[in-house]
Amino acid sequence: MTMLIIQSLLLMAIAYILGCLIGGLLRYPFSSEPTVEVAKPQTRVPAPSPSKPEQEPEQKKSEPVKPKPTPEPKPVPAPVQKDDLKRIKGIGPQNEARLNSAGVYSFAEIAQWSADEQRDMGERLAFPGRIEREDWVEQAKILAKGDETEFAKRVDKGEVDSSVGKGAADDMGSKPPVLDAAPSQGSDNLTLIGGIGGAIERKLTGMGIHTFEQISNWTKEEQAWISNELGFPGRVEREAWVENAKVLAGGGATEHSKKVERGEILTSRKF
Repeated sequence: MTMLIIQSLLLMAIAYILGCLIGGLLRYPFSSEPTVEVAKPQTRVPAPSPSKPEQEPEQKKSEPVKPKPTPEPKPVPAPVQKDDLKRIKGIGPQNEARLNSAGVYSFAEIAQWSADEQRDMGERLAFPGRIEREDWVEQAKILAKGDETEFAKRVDKGEVDSSVGKGAADDMGSKPPVLDAAPSQGSDNLTLIGGIGGAIERKLTGMGIHTFEQISNWTKEEQAWISNELGFPGRVEREAWVENAKVLAGGGATEHSKKVERGEILTSRKF
């Protein structure tokens, strides 16, 4: 009995296995279910972007060249008006040249002189008070306006011999070097030079002439300038100021300086 049951179970197991096999074989060819293919992922290649035209390297912009500023033209000095100063009574060729050397050329300049300027110019011309006495300023005012004076009319007619000809400012010489102040040891006693008294010494020191050394170095042109400035044309040369100054600057003595030291020259100072 037991054997029969075992055989029955074996037969049922075999039948079951065969049934599964047959069913599986019959199901495969008649299956309507589509086979799904798994698509392989594709690597996406990005579309090429439209190429931009190759740009030329940007050139460095050069800064605009600034034009050089045009220099302002220098003002042209107005031409100096040169009047015939000899048309003023009291001014001859020599005084006209000396006025020109002092920078005075026109009636208008003289017409504007103050009382102090008249006095100073009179001393420079070695004629103190002459300018005021002869009314140079009043004459100049009339002539500057284009009017005439009786004296000017006579000059124009050639009736005044002292107003004939013309002096040249260039003949007045050239100014020598001067000092702004007296040396620390003081000014030399310029009256030891023959021809220089106390009054002339004061004029010289006022000009900036303080030492024998300065005078000893004067050129001919500078001697002429000093002579004219003092109002005594030719005086420096005639009295040999330069030669005397050279002796005194070297520590020597002249006959004149010995007299001054002895107190024999009243116009000079001993000390």
